[in-house]
Amino acid sequence: MTLGELKQALPNATFEVQSPFIVDFDAIAVSQNGKPLFYVLYLAGESFGDDDVVQGVLTDNPSYRTDRGVGPGTAIAQAEQIYGDATLSYNTQNESREYVRFAQHPATNLSFGTGNGNSETAGIYPSPIAEYNETQQFREDATIQSVLVICLNEACTPASP
Repeated sequence: MTLGELKQALPNATFEVQSPFIVDFDAIAVSQNGKPLFYVLYLAGESFGDDDVVQGVLTDNPSYRTDRGVGPGTAIAQAEQIYGDATLSYNTQNESREYVRFAQHPATNLSFGTGNGNSETAGIYPSPIAEYNETQQFREDATIQSVLVICLNEACTPASP
């Protein structure tokens, strides 16, 4: 879907550019009643208009969940009961963004964000910290903080007229 089609589908929403948003990405915040629903991501420094195809969406809104009820605010332990064993990881070369994946992860283009390695991580990692870090141990209170959906292949591009 293009940004213009998204605007038509959500006529009561506001669309506001957030630049910078996160390293390497700017975003368009899509909000209703003053509350962010989700963010349309695009490469930092680029423009993004109504004819551009939405390829990345990030949300920290707990109203957005998978078909099995997992989303922002879900305890990792609870998600693990639904999707199987959890593996948490972060890479210091990727801004130390921490993610969790599961043995039966719901989709290859979906990522569950758990936090940032620059602050307290959800995972409990062995020392010393390396460039890439991975663990199956996590804090008891660890939760999914965000959901990222990315689609970069031709299936995301509208058919030519």
